[in-house]
Amino acid sequence: MNFRPNLLKPVGPNALAQEADFDIGPLRVSPSRLEIRVGDRREMTQPRVMQVFVTMAGAKGTVVSRDELIGRCWGGRIIGEDAISRCVAKVREIANLTDPPAFEIETIPRVGYRLKPAAPAVLQVASPPADRSIVLAVLAFDNLSSDADMEFFSEGVSEEILQTVARAVELKVIGRGSSFQFRGAAKAAAHVASLLKATHVLDGSVRRSENRVRISASLVECASETTLWSHRFDRELSDAFALQDEIAAAVAAALKVALLPMPQREAVDPAAYDLYLKALEIRNEGLQGDRRLAVIELLKSAAERAPGFARAWAFLATMQASYLRFDEPGRAPVASRAQVVGAAETALALDPGLGGAYQALGYLQPFGCFREREALHRKALSVAPNDSMVLTNASFFFAETGRVREALRLSREAYRLDPMNPWVANWCGNLLDYAGRIDEGRMFWNRLCVQWPDRELIYWSVIGHAAWRGDWAWFDEAAAAAGRRNFDTSGVRMNIAIGKALRSPDADVQARALQRATETLSRTGTLPHKSIMLLWRLGLVDEAFQLIDLASFAYMFDPDRRSPNGAADDGVIFSILHNSQIMKDIRFVRLCAKLGLCDYWVKTENWPDCAEGVAPYYDFKAEARRLVAA
Repeated sequence: MNFRPNLLKPVGPNALAQEADFDIGPLRVSPSRLEIRVGDRREMTQPRVMQVFVTMAGAKGTVVSRDELIGRCWGGRIIGEDAISRCVAKVREIANLTDPPAFEIETIPRVGYRLKPAAPAVLQVASPPADRSIVLAVLAFDNLSSDADMEFFSEGVSEEILQTVARAVELKVIGRGSSFQFRGAAKAAAHVASLLKATHVLDGSVRRSENRVRISASLVECASETTLWSHRFDRELSDAFALQDEIAAAVAAALKVALLPMPQREAVDPAAYDLYLKALEIRNEGLQGDRRLAVIELLKSAAERAPGFARAWAFLATMQASYLRFDEPGRAPVASRAQVVGAAETALALDPGLGGAYQALGYLQPFGCFREREALHRKALSVAPNDSMVLTNASFFFAETGRVREALRLSREAYRLDPMNPWVANWCGNLLDYAGRIDEGRMFWNRLCVQWPDRELIYWSVIGHAAWRGDWAWFDEAAAAAGRRNFDTSGVRMNIAIGKALRSPDADVQARALQRATETLSRTGTLPHKSIMLLWRLGLVDEAFQLIDLASFAYMFDPDRRSPNGAADDGVIFSILHNSQIMKDIRFVRLCAKLGLCDYWVKTENWPDCAEGVAPYYDFKAEARRLVAA
């Protein structure tokens, strides 16, 4: 930035014509033309937004109060808070014209705003590969069948080829959540490379007629746009597995990398293959409502028709196990534990490289059996180190045990492999805040909001994180955006309610929160983690610990009990954003002991990150050992 305006001087629409052009990182800002340029791209903005942008940019890193903004940009007129918030939100959108964002707008509660140019990115996601590293994007093959409904088949074949190629040694394969978003002209190798940092692209087409299939595939090096290999295959559909293996072997040979040994695979019943691909299609579109049940029924039919179909068994085990542990309490289980074990062990007997099957077995362990669960996650990582879902699921576990740095490392790798998968990206954003990387996390969340403006999951998280930060301008922006998009699930409503409580923590709010927590304890015998944290943040620390002492956490040690915290929320108690002060209270270790964590830490010496963080206040390890001994 190369200027500092006089903050006492109004900068109305006419005065913008006198403002000089300036740069912020890769952005070239022309106030007189209301224009932002990034390379050859030009974006226009509104005069009022440009006035606010010029004022904050010219402050060179110092805080600009709301009064200064009103005086300079609105001529001192009386305006509502929403007017300023809307303009600031638009300025944040300008930051996100580049990736990473060119700057950050920091909200200073009850004071104003500060514009900070982006420092060199700490979060290295989708970064260029190291020398000689190969990053392959397998795109969704085009459906050339006469029946448009065969789209599920072409995508399913593509995903199976992706999974097979991912067995290659020294080869990173972009996850389907990212690579399958490219269609038509967007499949150009240079375009895919620019967004995914891929070095090579595998694309093709699928044509099916009755029980015959024709697959054409080509491998392109992105830098030179050179086709390294291409071929056309005509086969019976029962030879689908052999065909996938043949394509994967040809790609590996062209890239001069080795594939791990492939399991012996028998011919597949075409009807079973169709059922499996339809289950994939439903899973990829989302598992809301009873859709998980529909997937399970399709997979059961596929496995019955084709007992040697390893991926169908592994997929079935994962869906059944997650339903048993995380779906709504009171609903009849769709499978027994023995059936999940049977499906997982069948899958691994057929193909030991299916990491998801090990994690399905981990779901059957009681939550408090941390050593057994870790062993299964480690096994999954050892056989599928490049599977973004395996990496993300393992990351959940390490966050749950307080090892947030390790969880973030795994999540970053998952995001690097699958940067356009909103579920993977959302968890990575959560972990940035858990790890205390607050500014970095804010920039990351802003980028996700621009990337997925219609994803309820992203706004649900942003509303919650803004509330726990006490960033009320950001909270209002996110809540308003969710309202405009008609996002009204229980998760969004809960985070808005938490935000309202944290925003005005008066005696009435405290009393209602304590009453709700007490009623929950009386009704269920336990307390969800977020109920405990809300009491802490509202200043009811002693009351929270009294309820903890009364609560039972028996669900942690009962393999048939569901967690009241959901699939990925257990690790939130170790979040620096949410709990940095409470972890400094020695009574926090009592909660950890009741959850079975102290026993795990003492026996494995795999201590949580907070053991170091609270060292100036008390000896975390000594207290954990004392509680285990007692």
